[in-house]
Amino acid sequence: MKRIIAGLLAAVMLCGASALAVEPDGYIASGGQINDLREYTGVWRDAYQEILGNHFKAILAYQGRTQEYQLNGQNVKVPCSPVSLTDISGDGIPELIFMEAPNDSRGDLYIYTSDGRSTKCALYISGITRLGYDDIGNGFDLYLSSANGGTLVAEYDEYEWPWVLQFTRNALGRYTLLNYLRAEYDNSDMNNDRYYINGSLTVSDEYEKTLKAMRNGRTMTLSAYTENDLSHYGLSLRWEDAVSALKESAPTAVPTVAPTSRPTAKPTSKPTSTPKRKGKNYGLTIDKLATRKGPGTQYEGGGTYSVKGQYIKVLAKAWDKRNGIWWVKCEIPYHGEIRILWTGWKRFDHSTISLDDLPTEHW
Repeated sequence: MKRIIAGLLAAVMLCGASALAVEPDGYIASGGQINDLREYTGVWRDAYQEILGNHFKAILAYQGRTQEYQLNGQNVKVPCSPVSLTDISGDGIPELIFMEAPNDSRGDLYIYTSDGRSTKCALYISGITRLGYDDIGNGFDLYLSSANGGTLVAEYDEYEWPWVLQFTRNALGRYTLLNYLRAEYDNSDMNNDRYYINGSLTVSDEYEKTLKAMRNGRTMTLSAYTENDLSHYGLSLRWEDAVSALKESAPTAVPTVAPTSRPTAKPTSKPTSTPKRKGKNYGLTIDKLATRKGPGTQYEGGGTYSVKGQYIKVLAKAWDKRNGIWWVKCEIPYHGEIRILWTGWKRFDHSTISLDDLPTEHW
């Protein structure tokens, strides 16, 4: 498919393969330079809101795009969701991830991270997308996946030829380049295709072997690169949904032990009435929430939280193929902070929230 698309693109641009091959990748050309070195102090929710406000116009420019598919003989327009709040570092605090279009022809990726005290840009990749031409392809412009707090892999097509960048997280919380792959296809003769590992020319078999090893390390898929989920393409949230999620005040946790100043409280007694729903996509818990850092028992545990009988914000769902069940990603209040973790769908009152209203994440 990539070879066909590359051929179409070359015809549109009236440009040969050799001309495209000299185009540098934005990240490699810049040496991984981050263009926002500011550290935002304070609560991560507030910092993320400020960052989204600073990038408002450019994110909406990217969000304004749609993808078109043929489904059962009908044209389907799929909206773009260029923002995500997903914990890819494994520390319980989500990263802010978004694509923006700083001008009419390019698309850039940003990832911001927080340790709970300060927030900073952890990764910036410019020029991932050629907005004027990439719409002839299938799916999102970027395939982003994480190995549960370890490496991060970004796959994308610069001029419709693939780049694969593998990052590792350093002591400062930023992502630095570990390995990268590049393939250049000759549209007229596949025998002239060229493959590179870390800038050095290699053979096809070695390239494919290295690519497979990178893909096998995935435990978390952050972007929709194919037509598997037709509800949206891109990441998981639109700009306004991300801002709304960050603005919503955290639900107040019910203490499991009564404060000493209120000896008459009965913390273990059953609520006399159903708690009031706090907003869209809040589900009423019917049990304690035993959690994991991913949607399945194969992922590291995230602790058990005594929030039975409370409305908890649910962000997304994921299908556990191993056990054949749904898991949901939740915002769980804990000591004045919010922990974003996964728990079984069975722990919610299904009459208070619907899976149909939740975006799907593919792990």
